[in-house]
Amino acid sequence: MSSTERKRIVVTGFGPFVGHEEINASWEAVQLLPESISCNGVDYVLEQRMVPVEYGAVDQAVEEIWQSQPELVVHVGVSGVAKCVHVEKLAYNHQFRRPDNAGKFLENNTCSLPQHGRANVLRCGLDVDTIVKVVNTICKNCVAAADSDKPQNAAIASKNVGSFLCGYIYLKSLDMDCNKCLFVHVPPIDKPFSTSQTADILYRIIEQCIQQISPFERQ
Repeated sequence: MSSTERKRIVVTGFGPFVGHEEINASWEAVQLLPESISCNGVDYVLEQRMVPVEYGAVDQAVEEIWQSQPELVVHVGVSGVAKCVHVEKLAYNHQFRRPDNAGKFLENNTCSLPQHGRANVLRCGLDVDTIVKVVNTICKNCVAAADSDKPQNAAIASKNVGSFLCGYIYLKSLDMDCNKCLFVHVPPIDKPFSTSQTADILYRIIEQCIQQISPFERQ
């Protein structure tokens, strides 16, 4: 199989925004992911894409990503309050009140989705709890704090993707295919994980997503 025929996974990170003007931990971690991943004897190309923090840029990115028919889409954003990686279970279609980097707002703080109209909530079809459980087992030693006896989770399941561009991009992708997309919030750099540690956790999350989508691909 040639490189152009290999299955594709798209992983996005966000650019700078208010509160994270210099650097966005999500894009820094995404850039450290390898260019490919092998799982169950199948090779996948990992395509990384930075998305500006603008509603219009998200609309364009989501359309272009899904037109390319990827096997999996993982969106990554930064959360200033996260103490580990948060794997998000759902997205809400309301309360998008904040202006984006271009000063634009969403009309009525909501959007009309191509597949689900103005549905209030869309849920991820992947088993997030299992992903988190396995990733925490795999990453137990690599995230252990040297100066603390208290266990440090690599990831937790979350139902709070937020009401800014993180929630917006997840909502748009869930509308396209809820069984092949996921959103992950990462903490700021070195709070507590280095960029390398965060990238490793993301890689393990992607591995577990592949494990779950593979049976559907063979049907």
